[in-house]
Amino acid sequence: MTTGSNWTRMSGDSASHPLYPLFYPRSVAVVGASPKGGYGLRVVEALKAFRFAGPIYPINPNYDEIAGLRAYPEIGSIPEPVDAVAIAVPSRIVPGVVRQAIEAGAKSGIAFGSGFAEAGEDGQALQAELRAICGDRFPLIGPNCLGVMSYLGDAALWSIPIGEPRHDGAVGLVAQSGNMALTLMSSSRGLRLAHSVSAGNQAVVDVVDIMSFFLAEPNIRVIAAVIEGLSDVARFRRVAALAAERDVPIVALKLGRSEKGSQAAVAHTGSLTGSDQLYDALFAQYGVIRVDDLEEMSETAKLLSAARRPAGAGLGVFASSGGECGLISDMAAASGVELPDLLPETREALLGLLPPFANPLNPLDITAAGWGNRDVYRETAKLLAMTPGVNIVACIGDTTRVSGPISATGWDKMIAGMADAREQTDIPMAIINILTDASYEMTDTLAEAGVIQLIGARTAARAIGHAGSYARWREIHSAASYAHKVDAERRLTALALLPPAGSGGVSEATSKALLSLYGIPIPAGGLATSLDAALALANEAGYPVALKIDAEGIHHKTEVGGVALGIESDDQLRAEYAALLERVAARAPDARVRGVQVEGMVAGLVELIVGGRNDPLFGPIVVAGLGGIFAEALQDATTRLAPIHSAEARSMLEGLRGAALLGPFRGRPAADISAAADIISRVSVLLAELPEVRELDLNPVLVSADGCVAVDALAVV
Repeated sequence: MTTGSNWTRMSGDSASHPLYPLFYPRSVAVVGASPKGGYGLRVVEALKAFRFAGPIYPINPNYDEIAGLRAYPEIGSIPEPVDAVAIAVPSRIVPGVVRQAIEAGAKSGIAFGSGFAEAGEDGQALQAELRAICGDRFPLIGPNCLGVMSYLGDAALWSIPIGEPRHDGAVGLVAQSGNMALTLMSSSRGLRLAHSVSAGNQAVVDVVDIMSFFLAEPNIRVIAAVIEGLSDVARFRRVAALAAERDVPIVALKLGRSEKGSQAAVAHTGSLTGSDQLYDALFAQYGVIRVDDLEEMSETAKLLSAARRPAGAGLGVFASSGGECGLISDMAAASGVELPDLLPETREALLGLLPPFANPLNPLDITAAGWGNRDVYRETAKLLAMTPGVNIVACIGDTTRVSGPISATGWDKMIAGMADAREQTDIPMAIINILTDASYEMTDTLAEAGVIQLIGARTAARAIGHAGSYARWREIHSAASYAHKVDAERRLTALALLPPAGSGGVSEATSKALLSLYGIPIPAGGLATSLDAALALANEAGYPVALKIDAEGIHHKTEVGGVALGIESDDQLRAEYAALLERVAARAPDARVRGVQVEGMVAGLVELIVGGRNDPLFGPIVVAGLGGIFAEALQDATTRLAPIHSAEARSMLEGLRGAALLGPFRGRPAADISAAADIISRVSVLLAELPEVRELDLNPVLVSADGCVAVDALAVV
């Protein structure tokens, strides 16, 4: 795939974006249109159904007229250069058509057909030819895609039937799977789209390019992306950072959670992350909301694109059924949704509004007496909206496709009551359908009333939880990325320390020299190649000291008996020095011993593991977790893409399952989280500045009440 950098624009309005002609074309040529049917005819029919205002030029040398429009033999014969060319011809012909389109002055194109990179070596060669023809001058969607639907641009460059257009919204949808885009476009859930794109093989224009166009569109409030994989993570990071800056949430359905990382790791930290975990880290770092299915994507995007977006995950909810209240309580607890307690005065006001047997709580059972009562719904919603901690108010209830007109069930009055409350508060109002069977009438009425419709109890709760998480992320992260400038002099010094590429594990002494260069604290001491040198280093560092073998091929010293701790005197050191060498010789007879590392003992409250690696796709990544010998056993680690600042590093520590161990614990003082975060940030800079370092492992890192020290280190080149 191309890097697509020519089509990814980080500034300017949408009209100046190179993809603008695809979404707002003034004229369209359809190559391969035929009265016999097929993709070309469907595009012509879709454009006419959308009442496309510009000229449509069917291109087919075998016909004079197609679908009531004059047909032309080739692109060069039409009377003007067109903004967009829809290409519906066999794959072998597509490159030639694109050449003709470029020569005729066309500005953009879409290739629908298959038979390219997904079809073996011949198809891959054909796609490479197509990419080379387009270069950086002709943006092309596809091939092997369904096309582009621009609801705001009244342009349907779409190759299969889609029915009547029902969208006029604020969500930009892009999917590598065309059918998944079509499913969302055709759903009765009420997701209002601005544009929908099936990206296909992404030979020239990819998902990230399309997202950059969406960010230039003033009407788009949310980007929804179905992603199978990214070819350029760095470019995605830049676009995601821009989305965060502009407060345009990205809701991502990343397919392939079950994929396993295949890289063999030497360092512990290399085994703590698989490729899917790296996507999780990427999304968490940039505030991207990862969802598990299309229903969750739809409801989350719907909620975040509403005119009023929840400022948190606090839900005030009511229903005419105690069972529904119990169900939504369970769903809320599982989705990170909070149900704030009602104030005494709110309870009292509700007692005056509801039957005497009602019990005012949140969730609130208003009983069947409130059903169909506009006043009860209005006042209940207003009182819940006034409750501290409530960020969205919802009522629960269903009207299915077989339940008849909403006026027959009282929903018209209840919706009116919710709309009244919306006008009198700043809190968004919603209706949660327990089931997924929602009627078009209900969906359209709620849209007109400005009341959000969330379909499915579990999905609704997860959408509200996502909205709350995004709001919290916005509060905490003032900057999604760390603007780091490489220190050229330091980099050259570091490279002089490292052995040649492919040497494998670097000695502990060299690894620690590297850490010191980046300001990462290490224990006092050094490498001894003799007993006398060891004694001198011990006295310089001060007893007690630790001894650790430094030998080529030994990465985990405890496994060969290569560590001795708590040595208190010269006599004890003499004995332990000899014993250590004997143990290592017995357990690893082929190891080439370079010496023995002698270091002052460091006390700590908590052991961490800090490190990372340079990943071929994601680039430098930094990992932090609970350390020591339990690093891999507990798998309690968090990951970010490097480099990061200390605030982001602190959030990594706070995201650990064992984060409570860093605070005051059973009379023990709190660990110095700031010092630990500083080390994580410095490690991230080292990995970003030195791509030659494949892996880096600091294990353990001992965190005390007033500092942090990397006790052991392993770098791999």
